[in-house]
Amino acid sequence: MIELGGFLGLAGLMIGLFAWLRQDVDGLRREVSGLRDEVGVLRGEVGVLRGEVNGLRGEVNGLRDEVNGLRGEVNGLRGEVGELRERMARLEGLLEGLREAISGRHAA
Repeated sequence: MIELGGFLGLAGLMIGLFAWLRQDVDGLRREVSGLRDEVGVLRGEVGVLRGEVNGLRGEVNGLRDEVNGLRGEVNGLRGEVGELRERMARLEGLLEGLREAISGRHAA
C-alpha cells in the first residue's frame, strides 16, 4: 500500500504538473489569439495590395490600348510619307523634264 506521505507527494506532483500544463495551455491560447490578430492584419494588407494590383492592371491595359492606337497612327503616317515621297519623285521628274524642255528651247 502507498503511504500517506507518498500519496500526498504524488498528489502534489500531479497538481504541480496540471498547473504547469494549465499555464502552458493559457500561453498557447494567447499565442493563437495573437496569431489570429496578425492573420487579420495580413489579410487586410493583402486586400489593399490586391486593389493596387488591379488598379495597375487597369492602367497597363489603358496604356496598352494607347500604344496600339499610336501604332495605328504611326502606320498611317508611314503610308502618308510613302505617298508624299512618290509625289515628290513625280514632281522632281516633271521639273527635270521641264528644265530639259526649257533648255532645249533656248538651245534651238
